[in-house]
Amino acid sequence: MNPHDESRLAEHRHAFLRLLPRRVEMIGRRLHRFLQDGWDINGLSLMHHDAHWLGEACSRHGLDAAASHFAQMEALLGETLETQTLPDPGLGERLWHLVEDIGDAVPSSAEPGTETKVPRQSDHVGRGETPPANYWRRWGDDAPTAQAVQISEPEPVEEPEVTALEVADAPRPVFAPLLTPTPVAEPAAEAPAAPKRAAEKRRQASAQPAPKAAPPAAAPTAPIGAGIRVYHLTEYGPLSLELDQRMEALGYEVELLETADELQELLSALPAQLILVDAAFSDQLEGIGKAVREARDRTKGRLLLVALSQADDINLRLTASRAGVDSLVVDPDGASDVLRRLALLLDPGSEAPYRILIVEDDRSQALFAEGILRNAGMETMVILEPLDVLSSLHQFQPDLILMDLHMPNANGIELTVLIRDQDAFLHTPIVFLSGESDEDRHFDALEAGGDDFLSKPVRPKYLIASVKNRVARHRALETRRQRRRGKDHDTGLFSREELLESLDALLEDANERGPGGVLFLEIESVNLLRDRLGLTSLEQLLASVGKLLADTAGPTAAGRFGDGSYLILDHERDEAGLEALATQLRGALVQHPFNVQGHPLRLRVSVGICALRHRFHHAGELLNAAERMAREARTNDRGFKRYEPLKPTEAAREASLVNQIREAIALKNLELIYQPVVAVAGSDDSQYQVLLRLRGADGKLLPAAEVIPLAERGDFIVDIDRWVVQASLELIRNRRAEGRPLRLFVTQSALTLADPSQASWMKAELSAHDVPGSSLVIELRLEDAVVHAATVRQFCDAMVDDGVQFCLSQFEAGPNMESLFDQLPLSFVKLARKYTASALSPSLRDELKVLIDRSHRRGLEVIGHGVEDAQAAATLWMSGIDFIQGNLVQQADRGMDFDFQQAVL
Repeated sequence: MNPHDESRLAEHRHAFLRLLPRRVEMIGRRLHRFLQDGWDINGLSLMHHDAHWLGEACSRHGLDAAASHFAQMEALLGETLETQTLPDPGLGERLWHLVEDIGDAVPSSAEPGTETKVPRQSDHVGRGETPPANYWRRWGDDAPTAQAVQISEPEPVEEPEVTALEVADAPRPVFAPLLTPTPVAEPAAEAPAAPKRAAEKRRQASAQPAPKAAPPAAAPTAPIGAGIRVYHLTEYGPLSLELDQRMEALGYEVELLETADELQELLSALPAQLILVDAAFSDQLEGIGKAVREARDRTKGRLLLVALSQADDINLRLTASRAGVDSLVVDPDGASDVLRRLALLLDPGSEAPYRILIVEDDRSQALFAEGILRNAGMETMVILEPLDVLSSLHQFQPDLILMDLHMPNANGIELTVLIRDQDAFLHTPIVFLSGESDEDRHFDALEAGGDDFLSKPVRPKYLIASVKNRVARHRALETRRQRRRGKDHDTGLFSREELLESLDALLEDANERGPGGVLFLEIESVNLLRDRLGLTSLEQLLASVGKLLADTAGPTAAGRFGDGSYLILDHERDEAGLEALATQLRGALVQHPFNVQGHPLRLRVSVGICALRHRFHHAGELLNAAERMAREARTNDRGFKRYEPLKPTEAAREASLVNQIREAIALKNLELIYQPVVAVAGSDDSQYQVLLRLRGADGKLLPAAEVIPLAERGDFIVDIDRWVVQASLELIRNRRAEGRPLRLFVTQSALTLADPSQASWMKAELSAHDVPGSSLVIELRLEDAVVHAATVRQFCDAMVDDGVQFCLSQFEAGPNMESLFDQLPLSFVKLARKYTASALSPSLRDELKVLIDRSHRRGLEVIGHGVEDAQAAATLWMSGIDFIQGNLVQQADRGMDFDFQQAVL
């Protein structure tokens, strides 16, 4: 072998060894999805193809162990495909273990024998939002493990219902047929752990026997994208994330790539059917295009290249053309627009045939044109009598009219004028086809409303090209007009942009007592639902919510506003009517059992109402008010709250209080008082709750409940929370220097913890004060934790290594409890006031015991807060409480002289 061939072989080996771990990871991810959601025959076929190709390649490159495992997988899948049966639980488990064995046998770097690395995360910064946890790599270490569950056969009519968080926690059948989970009477096996690329990373699966799933009577229709492999060179922006998860839901096999080099390596080894390139890689299009052309030449197959662009630019269009881009999607109108274009590109036959109306009095000429266009795949209708044109238009609804010029009773120019008077056909292309040689008559035809003039005789190829181009542009323009002026075809919702434009117009026209208003509907706990269900299932759920909302709202405009929130824009109702509409819409949503992953799911919804009569200056101000009302409605029995502006005296008082708070922050003269948190069994540990106070102009101390909401609305809550932390750390440092260590519970706003710099700031403060993190307990309200679960978790994860502990206050039983236990690294929970009252009902006492017991089983300590009398303390003690806090023990004050050693309940 000559040196050149040896060099090429070495390059191929290097490329393959870099590709292989990613392909194994993709197979594992696909198999994991099958085990959770059911088998898909198209996906099995792809997996069989990959096992065959990868096994042969491993054998060529000396990876004998991996080649053997791939050969076994190919044989197992081949038998399944040959017999047209779906894998039973035993076969599913064998496939899973084979993937695990392959993961152990495959090197993760360029040469065998090197240490396996954890799947890398995106290192792109500033390109947009990074993928949420458990999104693409949801089978990795950070993925929630599916759990075994016993599912009984449901009744035909009455199906067990769960709340949003209960269905999120509910385990799913593991070995279910196809895409429809089948209930079984015996316990379902726990889903095996995901394969890792080294033995030490492998999880151990539970050993419960798996149920046998009955094969379905008939295979369901394959998803739209079934069997289509997509390489997506992604920047992880919001559009890309939505597009990827929706493509997966449609059955596409999506592989995410982060660099053009990765794409070229993958293309050299295993071509796809579609290459999708995000706008951030526009400057690399020509190189990508060259790699795609080489892959096409090697495989002799169809390989489409699609590029996304945020803005139209002639240089970019030229670059795309030179790169051989099949479709440049400029400023797409969301993921639906991109998916529609991809579907047409992948399957041009899926688009309705072009409809051409031929108006020609000469039968032979008409049949000639009809034959040419029909052979090109178009539908045609011939009109020999010119006066029949108008009735035929409404019957046939043509995409283009092919018009003769000289006809009896009415010529083509006269007919064109009449057609243009019809609003429905104002933009329909009209192309004249005539033997008229007078250029003035050509001009008359175009001036009357014609779009083009073709002279007879015309070459068939020229006629077809002219008609196709005109119709394609017409349909594209009509689609854009429909999107701008109407509802989404699938959900019935208007776009957010269109609703905001309508709202701006209404605010300009509204007088002080004008009718109309906005409803802001919010699905509660949507962040927890996303983490539990995954983006695909959540997006399907929200689409179902939107459709039901649009159907219930009827002619009233409705649209999706954000993740889990919707906007209703009403032009006519007064405030009583808006409340009635809010009741109707909320009732429809909370009472509807949405089907999610085979489980009925009832949602919790809150509604904010804001009438136009309040004379808001702009849409943003109105929407902020409506959203705030929706948040406050969560604690309202009716589930909705109407905005009412502050009265002049209240507004003046609030403005004065805001000024006092700002001045107190600037002068650092906010005040802190302390209340002991006492162990019921006695302890030497000193620990206090830190309580914020502001001394008002009248000398009275104002509680945090009056200060914090104003600070959050005024965007200076971070300043207050940091001042409290600094004062607490200084106190801890001084007490430690005196040999009297203590622990402080410090309440922080969720908005503060969401600040990207908060964790690094707190780490620096702990270091500067030389205080161990274990001396600080960050306290967070339950309601805030539910709303801001994702950002709060990020902060908590960053601070756990420093020893900082976390406490959840206002804690009560509910669907959020177990989810928050899983989400947050808690050490304490502080009970809601309803459990610390002096006289509890039997049901509430039982609830209290269950709550404390479940917290203890999670390793958490429980604090009874606001204890005022001995009876309440006795009830808490008998229920197993760990600490009590309240005026029964000691009122909050500035002193810290409580004797913890002598305090025994």
